[in-house]
Amino acid sequence: MSDNGRPRPGLLLWDPRYLAYDFGPEHPFQMNSRRLATDLLETIVGEAGWLRRDAEIPPAPRAELETFHRPEYIDRVEAISALGKQIPLDHGDTPSFPGCFEEAARVVEGSVRAVDFALRERGAAYHPAGGLHHAHPDAASGFCIFNDVAVGVARALADGRRVAYLDLDAHHGDGVMYGFYGSGRLLDIDVHQDGRTLFPGTGSVAETGAGDGAGLKVNVPVPPGAGDEVLTSLLPRLVPTLLRAFRPDLLVVQHGADGHAGDPLSGLRYTSVGFDAADRLLVALADELTDGRLVVTGGGGYRAAAVARVFARAGARTLGAAPPPLTAPLPDEWRADFARSLGTPSPSGWGDPIPPSGRPPWRDGEIDRLVAELGERLGLRFPPADTEPAPP
Repeated sequence: MSDNGRPRPGLLLWDPRYLAYDFGPEHPFQMNSRRLATDLLETIVGEAGWLRRDAEIPPAPRAELETFHRPEYIDRVEAISALGKQIPLDHGDTPSFPGCFEEAARVVEGSVRAVDFALRERGAAYHPAGGLHHAHPDAASGFCIFNDVAVGVARALADGRRVAYLDLDAHHGDGVMYGFYGSGRLLDIDVHQDGRTLFPGTGSVAETGAGDGAGLKVNVPVPPGAGDEVLTSLLPRLVPTLLRAFRPDLLVVQHGADGHAGDPLSGLRYTSVGFDAADRLLVALADELTDGRLVVTGGGGYRAAAVARVFARAGARTLGAAPPPLTAPLPDEWRADFARSLGTPSPSGWGDPIPPSGRPPWRDGEIDRLVAELGERLGLRFPPADTEPAPP
């Protein structure tokens, strides 16, 4: 919110051509679930006077891609893209497709525009097609051809800004973290399922940065089966202290939804209750520390019913609108579109119909030990459980 209590400027980035970022109907990553999220988000924000929409997004120019990616890798993607057939760009998870160069670059441009808007307009930008955080400077990985969030971060760093990057995806955001491992102007906080149990196998507590970046790379691995306690208890213990110590100019969030209970590619058990709590915390911290400069992208998520609802609610919070109560029904017209486009029944309401059950994966005192180890490695003191961190 702005100083006068009215929403700050907001920008929603969605180009229908994002649907052409398409690995095929059998591939886990489906951009159509992001389209459904955007449509659902627009039922919340409506014709809000503070909100702008950017629906004509060209591919990022080569010079922009080269701020993170190596020229020889860009050349390779461009050449393979023109062949018009599927060729593995990594070990098999990320195949090429006709036009993949242009469409991956278009996603990158969305993140660059989001960063530019946040810095220029002192506002918040939401890019649900973005969050392709696994791509490395010289390689595709994990469904990610180019790393849009890394290029966006590079844009802000080149402008002389201090950037805090928070990654909520169930999978460790290795491309971003290692791409800026030595940067002293990027605080990277990555909350993910323990890499010993999930792709890409990285992101241990011991990895805290190098050189100028030492102590600014924060990995928070959580066990399979971890649920909303991560978002409602662990996150508030760690993130406010880290951000207040760093004092960023911009907050960038990769808002993966693959930690949601029932996602086929992870073992976490978050719910919409937990995601809502995290979203409220992050918007409040952006208002407190960055004067409202906030960029939120999408990310992983492989169950359309969860992706659509989680991303729509995250977008609403980002753009200054309150999402409907979790007990509220979803719009009938949107439900019909969901069922028609996916060939499966739509969820009926905003909330999760059956809360996840099962034995908590944390051993006694394990969360406190994780917090203590992070504090020791980073030279910070984090608050105990069930307390609100005091302002600086």
